[in-house]
Amino acid sequence: MRIGIDLMGGDRPPQAIFEAVIEVSSGLKPGQEIVAFVEHSFYPELDRVVSEQNLPVTFVTTEETITPEESPLFAVRRKKKSSMAAGMKLLKEEEIDAFVSTGNTGALVATSRLYLSCLPGVDRPALLVMMPTEKGRVAVLDVGANLLPKPAHLLTYAKLGSYYRTAVEGIAEPTVGLLNIGTEEQKGPKEIKETFHLLENHFGDRFLGNIEGKDVFKGKIDVLITDGFTGNVFLKTAEGISQFLLDFLREKDPNLPLLTQLHAQFDYSEHPGALLIGLDHLVIKCHGHSDKRALLNGIMGAFTLAKNSPLPTIRSSL
Repeated sequence: MRIGIDLMGGDRPPQAIFEAVIEVSSGLKPGQEIVAFVEHSFYPELDRVVSEQNLPVTFVTTEETITPEESPLFAVRRKKKSSMAAGMKLLKEEEIDAFVSTGNTGALVATSRLYLSCLPGVDRPALLVMMPTEKGRVAVLDVGANLLPKPAHLLTYAKLGSYYRTAVEGIAEPTVGLLNIGTEEQKGPKEIKETFHLLENHFGDRFLGNIEGKDVFKGKIDVLITDGFTGNVFLKTAEGISQFLLDFLREKDPNLPLLTQLHAQFDYSEHPGALLIGLDHLVIKCHGHSDKRALLNGIMGAFTLAKNSPLPTIRSSL
């Protein structure tokens, strides 16, 4: 099993991302390997570490990097020799089993659509992230891949999220909610109202209607549907509030016994990255500013997904 990791294009230098690669690779089982994509100028320094420690890591050197500030379409068209493009090519050729990146989200989505196929019935992929609730977890999608989806796209995302929860966690009939500014059926713009009826018609009693942001974490639903713009704002606001509360409690009492449990449940770095769901291969997006811990979980999450891939179940269900 080989997992690809893009060392370029995030907010942190490739050496910082490689620290997570070193730690993960030192504990890999026989038959597991990491393929690191890096610009050639950084290769000698990183390869020296791999050779000295005899780590199961191979490199693919590239000539270009897609930066966080670049226009996704410009980057995809002009930088065909980027680390991101090289990773997608190997993923398409099934030389790697999953690809992890902290790079430009728009470019990652565009590059994936250029090199990879979508699953049957899927026009555009979505970013799915698992978030903690009072009763377990909720799958939230989209959190940034498709900023202005059509109602039909949101219905597809609901199907993907539902099939994902069934494939990964064995939930037979996942419940679905639609993120909105109120619970009443008539709330929201016309696209949301149309989505409401599409979800209601398809899921029946499993569709629990509109869900306000404050109620998401009560754990009443298994899948939360929203457009990529709103979902991204929701995700980052939740992460920011969680970090604020953790920092506040840590400052008041660094020895508070509950801190360890709260950190494990609510710190974003303790959870794998977002899955770009709807593709016929596994692509995982981690925060551009991900620290070592977040990257460790992102890479290990990729190994877990590759070992027990939800794609066959999702593909057969669509």
